[in-house]
Amino acid sequence: MDRRLFITTAAAAAMAPSFARAQEKPEITRLELGFGLDPVFAPHILAMRKGWLRDAGFTDVNTKSFTSGALAGEALIADQIHLWTPGNLPPISMVQNGIPVVVLGSNAIAAAADHLVARKDANIRKPEDLYGIKIGLLAGSTASAMLFNIARRYNLDEKKLQAVNLPPPEQLAGLNSGNVQAMICWQPWGFNAVKAGGELIHTGTTSHFEANKGQPARVSATRSIFVASQDFVRKNPKATRALMAALVRGQRYAADPANRAEVIALVATETKQEPALVEAIWSQYDFNPAIDDAYVADMRSMSEFLVASGRMKTVQNPMEYTFTGAVGAADPSLVKVQGGMKL
Repeated sequence: MDRRLFITTAAAAAMAPSFARAQEKPEITRLELGFGLDPVFAPHILAMRKGWLRDAGFTDVNTKSFTSGALAGEALIADQIHLWTPGNLPPISMVQNGIPVVVLGSNAIAAAADHLVARKDANIRKPEDLYGIKIGLLAGSTASAMLFNIARRYNLDEKKLQAVNLPPPEQLAGLNSGNVQAMICWQPWGFNAVKAGGELIHTGTTSHFEANKGQPARVSATRSIFVASQDFVRKNPKATRALMAALVRGQRYAADPANRAEVIALVATETKQEPALVEAIWSQYDFNPAIDDAYVADMRSMSEFLVASGRMKTVQNPMEYTFTGAVGAADPSLVKVQGGMKL
């Protein structure tokens, strides 16, 4: 689905000094953004609706939505979109397969938004109860990594867990019909599953098993990240810096508690979600642009899952495919660990 957005909003308040260095005329004025209907796109929405992208020189900004991450990744390489904002697992796999993509930054820490929800009649009280049920998830997604981490944390035999490959809408339908007894997915599907009568068993950060109910238990390393093709960044260094400066500004605006009500209302309108839903899940996203040790740890965790599942041979240093120059141009203090990729 294409959505053309000609930005006509008047310029917001003057740019902060840390963003001034990005005010170079970009090599392109037309910008194509991969887009989705969930809160992680708050920085994109803010950058568009508040005129920050227009101020940066992008006078023609369009969004494109895709039915799968694979299609979005293909569109990125084909130069049909200039920025992709997926979970962190698919780009890591693409890099390992020699596909020339580069991570430009971290958008949102979204581990808390990953949910394992079961039917109440499945009677999931302890980790071992997962052996006796079918669990719907999208194979090869961050949900697969979460199930792997649940098995590792609670000493389960992952081979005995019955995962059923289903896209999110079919997971919810299957849970309601009883074709699967649990599902692992991101928002808003986890919220909708609980609302429909499901029982929350585990989030990416907190256990709801009886023995450790409510206790911190990190089983997700999911992050929303900014990804571009290497070719685009090499050809458009000024545009890359300008784009990332606007998005970092959007991240900071979204993360400011003073802007919560405004941003939630805007996200609800743009994504066509109920404001109550966005309000309910908003705190599960941490819009943090820092490239730091936590970023490295999450990316390595996803790599470890890919190695364990046979999709990669070795765990690659994530900084080898992370380009920190654009985020560093917006604010040098955000780069705690320097990227090794030079473009």
